[in-house]
Amino acid sequence: MSIKRIIKIKDGIKEARARELKEINMRIEIIKKEIRLLENNADSINEEIKESFSEGLLFQYRALMARKRELTEELRKLKLLKEEKKEKLKQAYRDIKALDIISLNKEKENMAKNLNLESQNLGFMYLIRQRYRNA
Repeated sequence: MSIKRIIKIKDGIKEARARELKEINMRIEIIKKEIRLLENNADSINEEIKESFSEGLLFQYRALMARKRELTEELRKLKLLKEEKKEKLKQAYRDIKALDIISLNKEKENMAKNLNLESQNLGFMYLIRQRYRNA
């Protein structure tokens, strides 16, 4: 398999990992917004509880706080997943860069080899010409 094809495959992997990371970031933002809404609702319910205590409001407040804890835990897990995906994306970039360097080195090596062959051919042609001039 050629290096250029491997680079294209790695580019595809890089793009897929970048998409995954973007989706995780979007989910994180959605969860953060939901947590902010829950906090606002919890604050308003808390104020209502302070004004006039009722068990129904207390249960609503506890339910909101339980949901907030669930979302906070999910947010923590998503942040860990985000770091993992970010590392994998960095590795994909490193792989592509390494393959680019290998490709450049191979091109330089081929060019040097071709120049060497051309130099040998020119030297051989020069010797043949000298042989016919002297004969």
